[in-house]
Formats: sequence, structure tokens, C-alpha cells
Amino acid sequence: MATASSTGNAQEPAPGTDGTVRLYGGDHCETSAFRKALHAHGLGLSEEMLLGLGGGIGFMYVPKAPGSPPFLATRNDPFPVFTRRMAAGVGLELTIMTTASPQEGRDQLDRELAEHGLAVVYADMYYLSYFQAQHHFGGHCLVVTGTDADTGWLRISDRPAGPRTLAPEELAAARASRHQPFPPRHSLLHAPWPTARPPAEERLRAALGAACRAGLEPPNASLGIQGLRLLNERLVATVRDEAAPEAVVDTLVQAFIDLRLAGTGGDGFRSMFHTFLDETARLLDDSVVADAVPLAAADAAAWQHLVAALLPEGTALGRLGEAHRTREEHILAGTPERQVEASAVAVGLPGLRDEAVAEIKNLRHDLAAALHDAVDDVIRRESELLRHLRPAAHGN
Repeated sequence: MATASSTGNAQEPAPGTDGTVRLYGGDHCETSAFRKALHAHGLGLSEEMLLGLGGGIGFMYVPKAPGSPPFLATRNDPFPVFTRRMAAGVGLELTIMTTASPQEGRDQLDRELAEHGLAVVYADMYYLSYFQAQHHFGGHCLVVTGTDADTGWLRISDRPAGPRTLAPEELAAARASRHQPFPPRHSLLHAPWPTARPPAEERLRAALGAACRAGLEPPNASLGIQGLRLLNERLVATVRDEAAPEAVVDTLVQAFIDLRLAGTGGDGFRSMFHTFLDETARLLDDSVVADAVPLAAADAAAWQHLVAALLPEGTALGRLGEAHRTREEHILAGTPERQVEASAVAVGLPGLRDEAVAEIKNLRHDLAAALHDAVDDVIRRESELLRHLRPAAHGN
């Protein structure tokens, strides 16, 4: 994959830029894939800047089938709304290519590789062996960097720290998946990558406005600050008295995965958004944005406290959470040895779940109270941040 040249000096990169050329890894699949594509064509922006340009933080409470844990989305808007806004922030108009035909999907991939030397595509994580995923999720974004001339296998850059390879049929199955949520439909991002440019002031302010609207002016009660209130109500009820012990544990674990492990920078994108605001404050002469930086840090800390409250230390729930975190670290290390370690940890997860289920009866009251207070603090901190930021969207 072609990359932007290094300047060779030790100076700190400019605000909003990324002074390193990291071909692999990343905090979040879409922002890291987009960062790599831009870097390859000469524009070095940080993942945090790209997250902010896409609209930054948001919240969505998505109920599933009765008895199943809800899905918690914490970015501002799903694909492709977020993705188009992120692209517009650097002056790009995306063409999102989709097809129901596996052959056409492979042809589009080959054409993109021939034109740009890489391709940004979407796939169902369940079919990507290096993730060892237990559930389907077709909104995962990765970068294909070429085809091995000898084996025909595809070279992949993804969130793991090193290169991966996939057999053509493995990637084809992942791209063709029809499973919910977000079946990928062979989606591929096509853009005039070399024409991308650093974000102008109006793009930064538009991004701030998008984040404020998502939190403070949601179109329905499952989104934004209202969605967080809904989470508080239903999560506390589930833990306190409504659900069977197994459902309580599964709900807490899924929330932990959604907020801590699922490519969100560790706390529902809030630490990344804090960095975006810090970078933006150094680009704009605006005291409102500068004063928002410590508010964003407090918001991120509140989210981190919520994540810790879901599976508290010193309990079987805490041991279960630590096992999930360790497994994720092994997977993202990206080596064959660590993949084996991840598999070994996975073997022990059912037993740890059983221990947590047996313990939950004695924790329900105190755990429900702690979660209520933690979500309430998130609501307070995030509301304060977004209300403070709203004038900066208009430059006043």
C-alpha cells in the first residue's frame, strides 16, 4: 500500500493530524480504515479528528427480541450517514458501491485495488476468522491492501495490530452475509482519495453542531440524552427485579462489550471525542471550544465509571469482564500465538458466566443503585458538554 512520506523530524504533529503512518490497528473500524485510506494518499489526519468530523458522539438504545440484551450504539449516526459526513469533512464525496452479486462485488474490489492500491470494504465480523466472533455484525469496516501473487489470498489491514490474510472465499462470505444487523451488501467506499484536504473551519463547526443535535435534539426517545434516560430506566429495572439472573448477566456483559470493547475507543467514543475537541480548540480561535475540552474529559470519565459499574471488580461479574477484556487484547495483538490465547480464554467464558449468574441475586439491589447513579452522571455530564458546545456550531 502506498503511504504518505514521513517528514523525518521529531516535531509534534499539527492539531488534528497524525504524524505516524500506521498501516494496521486502530480504535474503531470505520475511522481507522478511513484514516489509512487518507494516509495512503497523502493526508495524515487522526482517527479522533475523523470521528469528530463524522459528527462525533451519539447514543441509540436498540431493543432486540424479548429476553435478549439491547444493542447500545454510541456514535453519531450509523453507516452511511456518519461515513458520508466524515468524508465531506475532508472534501470528499463518497460513492458507496453495493451489489447482491458476489462476482460483481469481487470485480468492484479488483477495480478499486487497481485504481487506488487499497479498498475500504464492509463485512460481517462473524465470517472473519481472526475475530473469533460469536455473533453477526455486518457493519464492520476493513481495508484490503492487495492480493498475494502466489497464493491469491487477500492482504488485510484491520483493528488487529498486524497484517492479516484471508482466503478469497472467506472475505466473499463476509461481504455477502445477509444476517442482521447491518448486512454489508458487498459495500465498498469509492472516492477521489488524493483530492482530500484538511477540514476547513465551517466543516469543524458543522461537526460540532451535528454532535449537539444528536444529543440534545433527537428525533425519538431511543436516541441521544433521551435514549440515555431510557437506558437508565430499563437497565435498572432489568437488574433490580424484572429479569431472570441469566438475562441480567447477559445484559450487563453485552452493555460492557458495546461500550468498552466494540471498537469504541473504550468508553463509547467519549475519549476520542475529547481528543477531537482538544485538536479543534487548537485550530479554531474560539473560547467556547477551548472551555469544552475539560467538560469532555469529565464526560469521558463518567462513561468510564459507568463501564466499570457494569461488571464491578471483586465479583464474579468482574472476573467475567476481565476475561472478555483479555480475550479482546489477545485478538487485537494480531499474532498467531495470541489468537491461540484468545481461544483458550473463550473456553472459560461459560463457566465464568455460570458463576456470575449464581452470584447476581445478592448483588441486584446495590448494583441497580450504582448503575442508576452512573448513568445519571453520564446524562448530567454529557448534557452540560453539549449545551456548552452548541454556540460553537454557529461561530458565536
